[in-house]
Amino acid sequence: MKRLNWFMIAACTAFLACGCNDDEDLSPSYADEDRMEQLIDKSNADIMAFKEKYGTYILYDFDQMKDFAYQFDEAQTWRDATITKLEAEDVQGAVDFLAEGFWARYSDSLITYSFPRKFLIVSKLQAGVLGVSGVDGQLTYHDAAVNMNSYTAANLDAESRAAMDEDARTAYFRQLHYVYIAGYLLEVKRNVFVSDLFFDPSESLYATKIGRDEIVADIDEEFFMSRGFFELPSDENYYPERLEDLRTFVQELIVMDEEMRDKVMSHSLMRIKMGNVVQGLKAIGVDIEKINPLATDFLSVN
Repeated sequence: MKRLNWFMIAACTAFLACGCNDDEDLSPSYADEDRMEQLIDKSNADIMAFKEKYGTYILYDFDQMKDFAYQFDEAQTWRDATITKLEAEDVQGAVDFLAEGFWARYSDSLITYSFPRKFLIVSKLQAGVLGVSGVDGQLTYHDAAVNMNSYTAANLDAESRAAMDEDARTAYFRQLHYVYIAGYLLEVKRNVFVSDLFFDPSESLYATKIGRDEIVADIDEEFFMSRGFFELPSDENYYPERLEDLRTFVQELIVMDEEMRDKVMSHSLMRIKMGNVVQGLKAIGVDIEKINPLATDFLSVN
């Protein structure tokens, strides 16, 4: 059985104590063993093997409120999401697709101890911001979303999978990896997998306002990179917070192309911090070189 971490226990206790508006009797389904066993497809050998090995339930027939939308931040957005579920005949293809391109990039230990209890597979997922996925004020289709209760992977129907060429498939899985690493490992599990060497060079600047004496004609990408940060277009008046900084490095690492690799390599602070991220992910069981082969260039960075 997958253990609950203290963050989840504390969050659930606080949430249940203050009620849940129109869903007073709502309880997190990871505490409802009987219900979970009723939802899982016992006829699918791969789904059952995954549950027995890792403790995670792969579900395609589930309750939107209890399994998907049980979330505290942006709760209404999760409840208002439009989900198109998978047809039964698409399930095996979806499981095979994820096994090859997603789950294979993580060690058995990482999946066992650091995956949500529920992995929801769907055809379409449309909503506003869902954790680290989406942009404020925009309704969009998501490839994936994660909260403290579940991970949801979308676009897994046969038609969507068949429509992906090699580049689209790579981009799709990279988004899934970003949502898992930045959304679940970092935001939910609070697994800060880097050493202090990542944060130390930037400690004095985190969340501080950019001084007038620093402002030049343009506060551009070069301005931030010279200080060890990626450009943050959401608010150019402040440096990022600590976890925001790490989350941005994860995102840039996953989608990095050769041009960005060269830019990072040309700035010593950026190079050291990125090397720390790559080494930290490998140490916890992420095959980051398979997610983006350019990560290899940072393995020997000191």
